[in-house]
Amino acid sequence: MPDKEHDPAPRIVAREQELNPAYGESRDLHRRLIETVRSGIFLTEVHGKLTYVNHAFVEMLGYNTKDQVVATNFFEDLFFDPEGKKAFFKRMQETGFVRDFETRHRRRDGTDIVVSLTCNYIYNDRGAVIGAEGVIQDITDKKRLEEELVTEKRKLEQILAFDEQIGAVRDYDKLVDFIIDKTALLLEVKRCSLMLLDKDGQGLFIQGARGLDEKTVKDCHMQMGQMVAGYVAESRTPMLVKNIEYDERFKRSSKIYYFSRSFISVPVILEHKLIGVINVTDHAKSRNFNEIDLRILGAVAREVAVALENAELYKQLNYLTITDPLTLIYNYRQFSQSLNYEIKRRGRVAGHLCLIILDIDGFKAYNDTFGHLEGDDLLKGIGKIFKSQLRETDIVCRYAGDEFAIILPDISLEGAGVAAEKIRQAVEGAVFKSPVTVSVGVAAHTKGLSQYDFIMKADRALYQAKREGKNRVSAQP
Repeated sequence: MPDKEHDPAPRIVAREQELNPAYGESRDLHRRLIETVRSGIFLTEVHGKLTYVNHAFVEMLGYNTKDQVVATNFFEDLFFDPEGKKAFFKRMQETGFVRDFETRHRRRDGTDIVVSLTCNYIYNDRGAVIGAEGVIQDITDKKRLEEELVTEKRKLEQILAFDEQIGAVRDYDKLVDFIIDKTALLLEVKRCSLMLLDKDGQGLFIQGARGLDEKTVKDCHMQMGQMVAGYVAESRTPMLVKNIEYDERFKRSSKIYYFSRSFISVPVILEHKLIGVINVTDHAKSRNFNEIDLRILGAVAREVAVALENAELYKQLNYLTITDPLTLIYNYRQFSQSLNYEIKRRGRVAGHLCLIILDIDGFKAYNDTFGHLEGDDLLKGIGKIFKSQLRETDIVCRYAGDEFAIILPDISLEGAGVAAEKIRQAVEGAVFKSPVTVSVGVAAHTKGLSQYDFIMKADRALYQAKREGKNRVSAQP
């Protein structure tokens, strides 16, 4: 240890024998004042060899007796981190003292602790360094608490951001993806799933997930009361499993179903109505979940319940605005928007696009004969036939009155003609109050054709079918 001629800190000047607690007066002083304090007290000689430690020091560093400690080199043994040791000595050499220096130390039993070290050089009356004295404190719990507070503050900020963002997502599928992604990020997990109540209210299915294979997501259907998620749904009680190996709620025979030891499941409830369950497991830092994680997921579940309900209402409202209430197929508004979109898409991507317009032959006479209620049932029946005969990608709309329009993307005029003939035959073979037929016009879109002209082209084909005797298909290339 170097000499210090100019030291801004108060120097401690002592005779060398005063560093040895074997001398009576010094020994009695240490016994009375130092042996009972909870902080570790130490003295070293000039090279760092310990000459005195109190009981707190011995216990803090994991020793059993003072004899195991005295004569060891404190500064060589203390620092677990080489960079920390380097920084400590740099400050000691610059000022002769260090206050509240934090570093990691590995105790004799192998456990790591965080300690705060305050240390001063001791000088003789000639200004030469003859040793050091200091105080060491175990601040592991304090640091852990500080880290937890920082983590909770960060989590709170993320939850507030989650609350603000989730309300802006209206599309149901996008909302589910948002819930899964943000929950996984918030809880720092590798696996997360959102399970919703099925239509019968007797089981759960996976609506969205991260970390699960597609087959598991597709095939999973859990009965109420079954496994953890089913129990949480049935009891409507959150469940935190810190370690399944020691959890008495689970029998050993069931553990084969759990790939992780620690997980959380929380019910998603809105105004006493069960919507589903949200589950997380596999913490990214390979630690067990705790009560803080449970509270966070509980807060998430409350926001998820509101968001899912709002998205469902928005979905229903949107459905009402684009759906014909009688036939439950798209209305004219949606027809116009969809046709416009498909025409624009054809401008960007090469491909076929066809349009069918048809109406019911003699619908007015049918209505007059059997009444408007039977006429409505006929329109509903025709709508069902369309859905049974066409592809999922085909867009079926009620155009006006007894007229219907069908947009057929990515199909040639020949293919559209085949589809139209299937519809005509299906209607002709259906059982209504009296035999019913339809006349069908088919048109293919050509480059530069506007939406209006495309509709008129299909309309001309329809009227041609009417002029030629009805109950037939006419096409306009």
